[in-house]
Amino acid sequence: MDSASANNAAKSDQGLPPVQPPSGRFIAQLFVIPGLIIFVVVILFIASTFLVRHEREPAHFLNQLDSDNADIRWRGASDLAQILKRPEPATLRWKADPKFALDLAERLDLAFRRLLEEEKTVGGQIAASTDKDKLLLWRKLRDDRDHVYYLTGAVGEFHAPVGAPVLCAILKHDGSPDVKGNLLRRHKAMWALINMGENLKGFANIPTEQRQNLLAVLKEEAAASAGARAGWARTALFYLDKTALPSGGMQGVVKVDETLVATADADDRFLRALTAMSFNFWDGENAEATLLKLANDTGRDTRIEKDD
Repeated sequence: MDSASANNAAKSDQGLPPVQPPSGRFIAQLFVIPGLIIFVVVILFIASTFLVRHEREPAHFLNQLDSDNADIRWRGASDLAQILKRPEPATLRWKADPKFALDLAERLDLAFRRLLEEEKTVGGQIAASTDKDKLLLWRKLRDDRDHVYYLTGAVGEFHAPVGAPVLCAILKHDGSPDVKGNLLRRHKAMWALINMGENLKGFANIPTEQRQNLLAVLKEEAAASAGARAGWARTALFYLDKTALPSGGMQGVVKVDETLVATADADDRFLRALTAMSFNFWDGENAEATLLKLANDTGRDTRIEKDD
């Protein structure tokens, strides 16, 4: 029995493979290479997340809107419009950002003033031309008009009405050589002002923290300087919380109802109708008298002929 057991043990020992320590190459294949693959995937994920977040920052959209390339400019405008028009609570990050609203208001103001200068130039060319199709010269301003239209609508999407003074300036401008273009611009400004008034009403419903932060930023902007931007911030504070106005009080504040008094006298019947509608959103000491005047409107109208 002892001899048989020894033989069986010897046979068992002969059947076992030789045991060798793993090579460095084998360890690399088993651990290092998969680890590198996972590391690269994680880095790519972090980078893509950062890029997506970067593309959803105000500075990204502002850079696109400032681009000389029309395709980039309108791509950014389209992307931003889809964000500002969405009703989800997540859009509060944008619609309750007063600095971003002020930045867009600055661009609207600049684009509007630039367009007025261009209208004077083209108006002079039309006045000096004998071409029967000379009114078609207004077509060269189409892109700049559209840019102003877009920014006009954009500033109306924020809870802070910092763009109200610029919209009021557009509404009160009634002396452009481009009669049709100026009238359409005033229509769009009034619609934006109405939308802004609706968003102003929604200010009380946003979370307390965001509401307080919005007011704090506006107070900082209002106290920063005596420039137009400070006046726009003061106007927003006047309508959101008068007690938050810094020293200087009403300096630079634009009252919307005073502009509506002027548009109530517009030659265009539709603009007068929009003026009456806007008092659903903008109150003031002139509201009652202006509405009574509009209630007795005779329906007079200035017809604008199609020229392009």
